[in-house]
Amino acid sequence: MMTPDPAALSLGAAFVAGIAGSGHCLGMCGGIAGALAMRRPQAAFGTKLGYALAYNLSRITSYAIAGALAGLLGRTLLNAVDVKPLSIAFRVVAGAIMIAAAAQLMFGWRLLGPLESAGSGLWRRIAPWAGRQGQSGGLGGAIGLGLAWGWLPCGMTYSMLLLAATTASVTTGAAVMLAFGLGTLPSMVTATVAFERMARLLSSRATLRNVAGALLLAFGLYTAGSALIKLRPAPPAMEQQQGHEHMHH
Repeated sequence: MMTPDPAALSLGAAFVAGIAGSGHCLGMCGGIAGALAMRRPQAAFGTKLGYALAYNLSRITSYAIAGALAGLLGRTLLNAVDVKPLSIAFRVVAGAIMIAAAAQLMFGWRLLGPLESAGSGLWRRIAPWAGRQGQSGGLGGAIGLGLAWGWLPCGMTYSMLLLAATTASVTTGAAVMLAFGLGTLPSMVTATVAFERMARLLSSRATLRNVAGALLLAFGLYTAGSALIKLRPAPPAMEQQQGHEHMHH
């Protein structure tokens, strides 16, 4: 039987978190996305869509850059210590992050809250620049705003960044954040093009949140469980060996 690849599980979890966490994203980024749309209420649908894609693709690009940096950090840590238990610990942490994200989606438990406060210091440095980009208008402004917005302190985003770090790979780290960003696209583009209310409807379905939460929970339990199993010694093999020794006697 084929066992799922840990990287593939992380990518799947990030995508699911992106889709289901869009409600959380909208609370923070939706207002900005809506403001982009409101600034051009008479603009043609194509123009609004262009702005929406520019803003959101820039936002996802900043996610991917952050994911690559997180993966590099994980890789550096792994190389510095270079022990198998650390790579197993990374997998357990990855599983725990997925479980925490599931708990937030299904029960509203803010287990990821401390991550948001940790990132607010960085955001305070980026916020003034983001404000200027937003006011400048035009396509360049939308791109600049998207690049800045990817660094907004958001528990779900930061937890996915931690997940990216546990991959200990620059490319997989970037891919995890890319998958997360793509998951947020449907409701975020809708918020920029149409109405925030309609986008909120897309992302606030309790069924969607619960299904996604259950999926994340399963991913998390499998990821952490399979890593923990590797830590256990295999007693049956030992017993077999002893049996062989007795036969030789």
